[in-house]
This record gives sequence, structure tokens and C-alpha cells, in this order.
Amino acid sequence: MNGTVGILGDANFCSSREHFESVVDFLDGEEAFVLDHGSLEARLEVSSRELFRRLFQDHLDLRAQREARVEGVVDSAGTPRDSIEVGHHRVLCTVFGEVRVRRFAYRQRGEENLHLVDASLNLPEEKHSHGLRRWSAIEASRGSYDEATAAIERGTGQKVGKRQVESLAKRGASDVDAFYAERSVPECALSGDVLVLSVDDKGIVMRPEALKRGDKEGS
Repeated sequence: MNGTVGILGDANFCSSREHFESVVDFLDGEEAFVLDHGSLEARLEVSSRELFRRLFQDHLDLRAQREARVEGVVDSAGTPRDSIEVGHHRVLCTVFGEVRVRRFAYRQRGEENLHLVDASLNLPEEKHSHGLRRWSAIEASRGSYDEATAAIERGTGQKVGKRQVESLAKRGASDVDAFYAERSVPECALSGDVLVLSVDDKGIVMRPEALKRGDKEGS
């Protein structure tokens, strides 16, 4: 691993590289050679999620290292944020697992902290990522919340509580009414435009001689 880091010229993504190298060492070792393809597949499925979780975390850490202080920050209410603190972080639960987002906090006495990185990353208010919210909305629409919870764990390996799935699904549907209310109905381009309806009359009895005996008596 040290040789790999040296070739790339920096020590970023060390955790990701370390995990990748451990997977390669496993596949190159005797333990892997006694496993069938199904066992290898299951092992790599778990390892791949952890690899992408570490890649996600390493990237967030790199962003934190490169975050530059911004002077003259003013919030949406026009309140200046004159004080800047480092070391603030929040948890983000993703489809790969849990990561931490470190960022500056722009402060003003009596006001909630303002984090510019939250906006640049488009972080949700809750700790669950948009990916998990999408999973919750899709699976909840197919059946019960218990079934949705099980489907999310099967698909992502992440355990999300039933109440969390219900909440995420509701939040995902919160803009539906507003979306349809804002949709503009296209106006007819010309006053002579005609509205045409196409109706499939298949299965409807159209001729009296085609009626069954019960139908004739009922009529």
C-alpha cells in the first residue's frame, strides 16, 4: 500500500486503499481458494459496500481539508456571521453505510449555526441520504413498511427502522400536491382546436342478436 501511495504522490484516500488492498490480499490467499463462487460473491458484496463507504468518507475528509474560510457571510435573514468555528460534524447515513461530514460553522450569538458545506453538498435535514429516501419511497409504494424495510436491507445492506422508512417515504411525497398545483394546463393554440376521445368498445354488446338468454330476459 505504501508503494501505491508513493506513486500517486499523496496520502489521500488511505483508508480506501487499505481496504482495497486487504480485499486483494484475501482473493490472493488460500482462504479464498477453498470457497465456491457463491461464497466469494457474498464476501465481495459486503466488501464492496465497505470500500465505497470508505471512498465516500475519504472524499468528504478531503473536502473538509480543502474548505476555505469565507468572509462576510450573511444568512437569509440578513444577519452577519462574524465567528467561524472548525471541527463541527454531522452524521450522514448513506446506501453504503454511515459517514461523517466535517465542516466550518459560521456563528452568531443567539442564532443557529450556518454551514455552507451543507448547501454545497445539498445535505438533507435528517441524517438519511437522498439515496435511502429514494429506496424508502420506491419500496413503500410496493407494499407494507415492514416489507420496505426488509427490501432496503436486502438491496443496500443498511438497516433502516420501520418508523424511519415511513417518515422518509412521507417526506419524499411532501411535494406531490405542490407539483401538480404548479403544473400549467396547456392552452389550445387555435380557437378551432378539437378535443378527440378514443374509446375502445371491445367486449360491449352492440347487436341484440348477440345477447345471451339472460341478457334478453333482463332487458
